[in-house]
Amino acid sequence: MKYQLQPEIAVLDKNGLTVKAGYAVIYNFDALTGEYKKASYQYLQTGVGVPANSCIDAPKSVEDKAIVRQDNKWVYLNDYRGKKIYSIENGAESTVTEIGDIPKGHTLLKPSSEFDVWNGDAWVLDENKQHQHDVDVASAQKKQLLNEATAQIDYLQDAIDTEIATDEEKALYSAWKKYRALLNRIDVDTAPAITWPEKPE
Repeated sequence: MKYQLQPEIAVLDKNGLTVKAGYAVIYNFDALTGEYKKASYQYLQTGVGVPANSCIDAPKSVEDKAIVRQDNKWVYLNDYRGKKIYSIENGAESTVTEIGDIPKGHTLLKPSSEFDVWNGDAWVLDENKQHQHDVDVASAQKKQLLNEATAQIDYLQDAIDTEIATDEEKALYSAWKKYRALLNRIDVDTAPAITWPEKPE
């Protein structure tokens, strides 16, 4: 007896129909995106073709590319899915979710600070932007400290005006007024190179 040691291999004609029944390796792809999904063995009866969204020509194995079926052939597209990208307008971070090139107006390069701007090739520090941020922070801090000093002075003012202040209160009142005067002399445009006066205790 002659034994069959190999499965029957399907033979397809130029129209994709099976002329000899048997098994074939089928390469499946997504119905919407065309992205390759998997390979599987399929038994094909005579007169039928391969199942929908599949073919018998194998794709190539490629690195860092998405394998996609387009116009009855395999194409190999850039695949950055899962990678972080950054808007060249404001540095905002997002994650790539679709096959293909990086969306226009984005880069894979991460800015090193919130004050970086895109020069067309790389992120560079915008010193004016950074300085303005430092000035804004210093202005807010100066305002907060002045409000605190004024509140302390107002609190001690009644005791001073009615001449019932203790020596300690008089000294503290004088210290807070001096502190407020020193605060008013601070030029916030020199930020961040500012030495803040010590707060009275």
